[in-house]
Amino acid sequence: MKALIDVVPTAEQLALFSRVIPGVEVIRGAAGSGKTTTALLKLRSSVAFYLNRARRQVNPKPVKVLVLTYNRTLRGYITELALQQLPATGISLEISTFNKWARRLTGAGNVLDFEQTDRLLRANIAKTKLDPEFGLEEALYVLGRFATEQLDDYLSTRREGRGSTPRMERPARQILLDEVIRPYIDHKRMHGLVDWNDLACKIASHDYEQCDVVVVDETQDFSANEIRALLRQCSPDASVTFVLDSAQRIYTRNFNWVEVGVTLRSDQSHRLQTNYRNTHQIARFASAMLDGLTIDDNGTMPNFNTARGTGPKPIVLKGEYLDQVSASVEFLGGIDLKKNSVAFLHRRGWFRDLIPALHRAGFAFVELTGNSEWPQGEENIALCTIHSSKGLEFDHVIMIGLDGSILDVNAPEDEEEGEEGEDAGYEPSARLRRLIAMGIGRARDSVMIGFKPSDTPDIMRFVDDELYEGRDV
Repeated sequence: MKALIDVVPTAEQLALFSRVIPGVEVIRGAAGSGKTTTALLKLRSSVAFYLNRARRQVNPKPVKVLVLTYNRTLRGYITELALQQLPATGISLEISTFNKWARRLTGAGNVLDFEQTDRLLRANIAKTKLDPEFGLEEALYVLGRFATEQLDDYLSTRREGRGSTPRMERPARQILLDEVIRPYIDHKRMHGLVDWNDLACKIASHDYEQCDVVVVDETQDFSANEIRALLRQCSPDASVTFVLDSAQRIYTRNFNWVEVGVTLRSDQSHRLQTNYRNTHQIARFASAMLDGLTIDDNGTMPNFNTARGTGPKPIVLKGEYLDQVSASVEFLGGIDLKKNSVAFLHRRGWFRDLIPALHRAGFAFVELTGNSEWPQGEENIALCTIHSSKGLEFDHVIMIGLDGSILDVNAPEDEEEGEEGEDAGYEPSARLRRLIAMGIGRARDSVMIGFKPSDTPDIMRFVDDELYEGRDV
């Protein structure tokens, strides 16, 4: 599978790593601005700096290098690229997801998986009047943001990144703490269970190792406890680089830098403005999905004015799913698959009917979701969930089967509209829009999406007809 990133610095990126200064640096940028490329270049320059410093020591130790990603698919992608950039000797390199790294450090055996955690929390939520889905998201958000001994801070702390609706006044927060979160913690303690957040909290309070160079990609989807854990394992003069864009945050996590112990000076904070990946048409299409959403300081809107060039408008297929499959497979016939990569993305990873259609047409493909190693074959068609496509890049992106029943997340009817318009303050809806925009932003040359006209997804109301080419299939 083709890995698209050409790790050659632009003038904008060169300014970020022309000198290496120990401490924390934050690199922000929209989809297509070269954040992952910048992370790899920063990694290369930092490793060279610390290797030169080690050579001047009497008894040099290997430079300990840690690269963390949020999911295994991105980890496999970055591993493929990083190994091409770094020296083979003099360093101790680990490229991992946070959970895999945490398990290694703590030696944890059985850890509650996400489904088990959800099930235990839902059982507690069912005993309250809280909305089941919102209550689960809020509980996970609280557990990831606050250390266990500081959960009461939730009662009075601003809920960063959770939107304005549904509202959570202090009485509702107290119910969530007393009837959902603390019983969950007590259950784990009583039965000797730990979850992934427990590992983060443990690492945040113990010294396990001292890392010299750390790079974290897609930082916006890490929890506050995970960031605290990471910082605890850095040497006093480590180089730590966080790369992020909160406009692409697709999980129930958020934090601010001060609460994780980071005070940023102006020379430690950078923003990438130029869109090197997308065409003008793709960037406009993605930007429309985010229209009206509140973007905090860690986020950057896709900038179609700085896109790398022009191309065809995104194609919107309207028809039954089987007809969308046929149209998208026919589209593949016009692509040179020896030189170009294509990603089929779906929110839930449902590729029924598509897989047999690809087989019948003789198109080889790979499934990327959860793959910790980047595929080495010649197949340039990938099937992947939209979530697992984060940080990746393809020449062409196809997202069919995006019916309203798959995508729509509606705000509760008794909630007021957000300040920026209908449902703008409802975080689940906002997160869905960020997810689709992020998937669109994976594409360099073309985008195709599809849905049944009788079940048009709500996101399409944010997109003007002039921004795409509609096709009835």
